[in-house]
Amino acid sequence: MRPGACRLWLAAAWLFACTLAAPAEQPLHGVSGGLLAPAEIVLYIHSDLKSTDFVQPLVCALQRVLVAPVTTQTIVLPLGSELLATPTQFDVGRVATRFIQATAADRDPTSFKYLLLPFDLKAESLRYVFATSFGNTTSFHVGVVSTARLDVDDPRRSHHQGSEITAMRAYKLILKSIARVAGLGSPDACILAFPRSLDELDRKSPEFCAGDRTILVAAGILKAEPAPEGKDCVAVSQRAPSALRIATTHGPYRAPN
Repeated sequence: MRPGACRLWLAAAWLFACTLAAPAEQPLHGVSGGLLAPAEIVLYIHSDLKSTDFVQPLVCALQRVLVAPVTTQTIVLPLGSELLATPTQFDVGRVATRFIQATAADRDPTSFKYLLLPFDLKAESLRYVFATSFGNTTSFHVGVVSTARLDVDDPRRSHHQGSEITAMRAYKLILKSIARVAGLGSPDACILAFPRSLDELDRKSPEFCAGDRTILVAAGILKAEPAPEGKDCVAVSQRAPSALRIATTHGPYRAPN
């Protein structure tokens, strides 16, 4: 392995370990309000993710509340057996390292990058993870989001049902991640709550607590007032949690260890 690649792997591995160990990230310094406002949010859609009807509603919903522009692009990112944690789950830290390597030269250094992929993910101390973020204290500002448990159908198939439900689930995960990667160290409450099951994810609020929202608006991360909803947007403010509790093809969900 080349020395540069080795250093990158070690840095990402260290970030992964710190993410698992720390329940709340520490804020960055030297930027507005102690938080880093992203220049843009880039959603990288893995080429194996075929169930993508949720992407446009997701982008629209994020763009309504975020100051930074939200864009998407497809990424061909080979994920071999060396990245597996179990026979059916990829190690989220190894996937994140591959993603960081593949996109290191892309975009502005303060862009927040998210990989959306259809494969189930695992962290060392958890049975599975919906998403994981890296970079609140480093030059890496990335997240990895799996739709394997978010999608109401097989994410390797194209379908039109349930796209708003998938979009809402991804919206909550990504918006929370943006705040954490920016350096917000508030307790796990409202949208910052940590969901240990799909039901908890569906039931948790899509909004920030009032104090956190004030901080994020002052830092130039959230808009003071959300933009009007477009026809492709998820109606975040009107989506009742009970409407999200539907049967899926993935079987029962158990809380991670």
